[in-house]
Amino acid sequence: MSLEKTFYLLKAAEARIGDLYSRIGLSVSISNPALFDLFTELAEEEKMHYKQIELMQNIFLQSKDAFAETPDAEKLISEFVQNVDTVLSYFNQKHQELKASDLLNLAHDLEIMLVEKHRTFFLQVNDPQIKKLFENLNLGNEAHIRKLENFKPG
Repeated sequence: MSLEKTFYLLKAAEARIGDLYSRIGLSVSISNPALFDLFTELAEEEKMHYKQIELMQNIFLQSKDAFAETPDAEKLISEFVQNVDTVLSYFNQKHQELKASDLLNLAHDLEIMLVEKHRTFFLQVNDPQIKKLFENLNLGNEAHIRKLENFKPG
């Protein structure tokens, strides 16, 4: 697997999650403005994660750390991207039937999976700069989990 494909998939995951959060926000913008605000904020933060991955890609290009070029890395990321696509398709089909709690649970589950995937990368890379960037991504996703858990549907 090429380094380019690994980072393409990583960026695709963040972009798709951001798109999903934007769609969720728009779907509740009239009925639940507070939930709209939450998902709009999450979508913006996913755009920042995308940019962090671009930075990470540049560091990887200069690093001798080859984890991102292994078949395990590609499999890990492509499975997650497929999962996000499945969730997005489900949302597109069922969004009118989903309650606020369903939307929060859907996003919560995605964020937990993201933490698990980033943690896997964090544990397998050696470059300290890249480790720090994965750690920052994890902190961002853990903050998303707390926001989702603490949100009180109103």
